[in-house]
Amino acid sequence: MHRHHWTDNIAIKVMILFMFLCCVISGILSLYPGEKRKPAVLEVNARQYIRHTVFRQPVPKPRDEPKVAHKLFKGIDSVDFTFGVLPDTQYYSRSHPDIFKRMNRWFVTNRDALKLRYIFHLGDIVDNYNRPYQWKNADQAMRILDESRVPYGIITGNHDVGFHKNYRIFDHYFGESRYMWNPWYGGSYDNNKGHYDLINTNGQKYIMLGMGWDIGGEEIAWMNHILHQYRNRIAILFFHDYLGSYGKRSSEGQMLFERVVRVNPNVRMVMNGHRYGAARRVDKIDDDLDGKPDRKVMQILSDYQSVKGGQGYIRVLGFDLTHDKVYVRTFSPQVHRTHVFKKNKDNFSFSFDLDKESRKKRMAH
Repeated sequence: MHRHHWTDNIAIKVMILFMFLCCVISGILSLYPGEKRKPAVLEVNARQYIRHTVFRQPVPKPRDEPKVAHKLFKGIDSVDFTFGVLPDTQYYSRSHPDIFKRMNRWFVTNRDALKLRYIFHLGDIVDNYNRPYQWKNADQAMRILDESRVPYGIITGNHDVGFHKNYRIFDHYFGESRYMWNPWYGGSYDNNKGHYDLINTNGQKYIMLGMGWDIGGEEIAWMNHILHQYRNRIAILFFHDYLGSYGKRSSEGQMLFERVVRVNPNVRMVMNGHRYGAARRVDKIDDDLDGKPDRKVMQILSDYQSVKGGQGYIRVLGFDLTHDKVYVRTFSPQVHRTHVFKKNKDNFSFSFDLDKESRKKRMAH
């Protein structure tokens, strides 16, 4: 039998060992591929790119909201929204409830065209606080706004509480329980003797704060607390007695100006009724005492009660955010007239700081 030489077996074994080592080395290298990881990095980057670009929801461009299109603002195409004003309604509650209802129905009917956001009732809801039928008439008229979900604020005048300042009947008809479930209702002082509403519209944030008849130290403290709490909102205040027929503040109005208006930098407007007439005045206030005015406060009297019982006159304030301007319009749904006094007393416009920050600070930036 032929035997292989021992050197042949060694050569074969060396070859097998060499092949085995090659396989082992190849396997080890596959675990540490070095530069071959680059495609994996690119894959991660690609996934990140897809996540942040391809599948991101596009941000819609803000659309300009439609402007007010109403005959009261004929020729003005820049009014963004409006607030309404109900001056003293005492004679309507006493003798002309049909006119009272017509006024509020007009607001409801024209709500969309006016982009109406809020209505201020300036007090003297009734003429005789101790006559229940007058309160019932007022209740029915104001329910027209309630049922249509039109936000409004209402305060007392001297005729609503009498000499003894009796709030009992007002509390029954227009107390906090009537309004507390409205989403815009902010809160109450002494069962709605004073209250505030929070209105947001067209990127603007407002606080409407009203206080009824017989204002003293406690009422002042409450108002200042609320105005400070909501200091980042534009404040519009409404009282029954403040400005007189010739544009001069009453003694109570002066007290309110010094103790509430002046000390709260977010106050931009004050409205009132009580005294027959239409008047206005502007005060410039230097909040930081540097000798330069920081804000202007417009103060407006609206009271048409002595025009044959009032004849249903209301007011509408149109806010132009583009030009920082407010247009005041007067109208009667009863007699369809747009002024009682001189046209520039009933219908006018004024510049308005439509921002919680002072104009001076905005210009500094």
